[in-house]
Amino acid sequence: MEFLVHNISHSDLVVELSWLRADGSTGSSNGASVPTARQSVEVDGAAVPLSVLGRPKFSLFQQTSQQILERVQQLRHPAPDATHAAAVLSVPEAQEAPSLLHPSLLDISRPGERWKARCQDTQSPIGFNLADAPIPISNGELLRDFQLRGEAETTRLVEKHWDRVGITAVYFPLVALLLPKWTQVLREFQSEGSRQLVYLISGAGIPRNVQHSRSGNSTEITAQLIVLFVHQYYPHMTAIQVHSGSNIFRFDDNVQFMTRELRPLLEAHRETLVDRCGEAWKSHFHVTIAYADGPPARLSALNASLRMYRPSYLHIWQLKTFWHERKLSMADVDFHSFENIEASPLIAPSKADAMTQMIVREMRIFRDQFLAAEGDGEVASFWLRKSRKPVLAVLLIEKPAAVVGERPTIVVQRGMNCEVSMPTGSLCAERNAIGSALASDPTLSRRALKMIAVLGLNLTAAGPSSNLTSPTASETRGSDREGAAAKDNHKKEPSETDAVFDKPTSTSTEPSTTAAPVAQPLPVRIRPAGVQSSSEQDSLSSTTVATASPKARANVGGAGRGRGKRGPEYKNANLKSPRKPKRPRTFSIDEAAVDEMMRASTPPDRNPLAPCGACKEWLVKIAEANPSFRVVTFENSRCRNVYINQLM
Repeated sequence: MEFLVHNISHSDLVVELSWLRADGSTGSSNGASVPTARQSVEVDGAAVPLSVLGRPKFSLFQQTSQQILERVQQLRHPAPDATHAAAVLSVPEAQEAPSLLHPSLLDISRPGERWKARCQDTQSPIGFNLADAPIPISNGELLRDFQLRGEAETTRLVEKHWDRVGITAVYFPLVALLLPKWTQVLREFQSEGSRQLVYLISGAGIPRNVQHSRSGNSTEITAQLIVLFVHQYYPHMTAIQVHSGSNIFRFDDNVQFMTRELRPLLEAHRETLVDRCGEAWKSHFHVTIAYADGPPARLSALNASLRMYRPSYLHIWQLKTFWHERKLSMADVDFHSFENIEASPLIAPSKADAMTQMIVREMRIFRDQFLAAEGDGEVASFWLRKSRKPVLAVLLIEKPAAVVGERPTIVVQRGMNCEVSMPTGSLCAERNAIGSALASDPTLSRRALKMIAVLGLNLTAAGPSSNLTSPTASETRGSDREGAAAKDNHKKEPSETDAVFDKPTSTSTEPSTTAAPVAQPLPVRIRPAGVQSSSEQDSLSSTTVATASPKARANVGGAGRGRGKRGPEYKNANLKSPRKPKRPRTFSIDEAAVDEMMRASTPPDRNPLAPCGACKEWLVKIAEANPSFRVVTFENSRCRNVYINQLM
């Protein structure tokens, strides 16, 4: 299921006001009699426009919308000789509209017709043309009840020459942009077959003028018009109106509306998915919030109430392109994933700081060693026999120099989860790494903990002897997002920091980088979860770069694995994880989709894997004393792209 939630504001409705001349021409921008995009006539030496765009004044919004709704309903049941009555921005070569539309609302797309406003990059419908039955208004009402588009000279000419005025078209410029863009996004994420529901939120605010009606500024009728618009032009979508009443300007009222009325509607759909799909319901449930126009209290409450669903966003950053230029531009709408809005976008490690690059590299080493030894011990038969879901953690510690003037020491501490006895609870990887670090060094302070990386894996059914392979170095270079940096590394000399942290320390699964003259690097030690002898610790502390021993690295992938020519290797499904999109891919909730999900032979990649509640409490306590502490998670088990989050 795909949900689009849009708050209706006064920017959602624009009317076309035309001069109803005695010769019968109305000046509608979508009528066949209009030969130019900005037609006017010469009267007493002045170019008088035949039509202008306008908006109802604040407290007359409901009244005007009601008149338009009645006229649209009338046009839905026209006389037999009625002509086309739908306003569409399209190029003349546009194809005929589907026959399922009512004849009075068919797209006008006959060759030879010239339009007053054309859209060069979209053929999307924009509203309804009322030229066959314009809504008459007086000249006095025109100037009193509407805000006109144009200069003061335009208003003067209209007041002087327009004796008969009518509303000849109604446009929905924001929805006309949102729906095609949303359709495009769903197509890119292969979710166009999903059930699509559009929630239109309407409401009213308390006017400053106490003599004005409290419902005069309501967008309730406008929402009903847009429901008709969606029904006519996007019949595969379901439009649902949710009205909040007043007051949309108060934060408390908006919070109550969202939690008591809007969110329960989404929760009902969620429960349906849970009944059908079980734990996989999140993969079939996605919310997109439209960021367009509206009171800050309304948009803030909307975002806060739906944040639990990790929504994506469609942001219309140019609201008045149609108002000023009478055209639609898809460039005015931006799609943002939840991670981008949360200020933690997916990035390649090469674009991150030196410490992040180092912790990613150490996680890759840890991952390779774990997968290589998967079938040798009791990981599957005892330590993770219940969930069979390994979680690896790497904690990066920066210890101050023992001697003034020397560089600090970087220590890497590993941890993983285990489930010895489920009634007593499991031990999470993050807490395991933190506890092991403290046991190894009781003088450890929270300020010394810099970041922790968390990676979720899946145990393979056949163990390391299965016929799945990890990518080779050349494959990694060819497909990795860091490939551009790898291609250019022979053309420029790395900086001192890059040389220290970017030198490859993993096996041949990593792209090689050029070696450059390096200044004295930070002394680094790896402290595995297992016990090390004092001689081993001394040896590690004296090395210049923290890695596993060469012998251990040579045996990570089995015989023949090293920096030379690669020999036969074991394959593992964790290293063939497909790249995930920036938001969960969703599917239609039909029998075929559910059956396909149930038949999936390999468990899904669980990354990015956020810390659990207990671990989050530990990390928050660390961040209280060290606000720069960060949590690094991964796009998938290949560890090619990362999310970096700060808790404070």
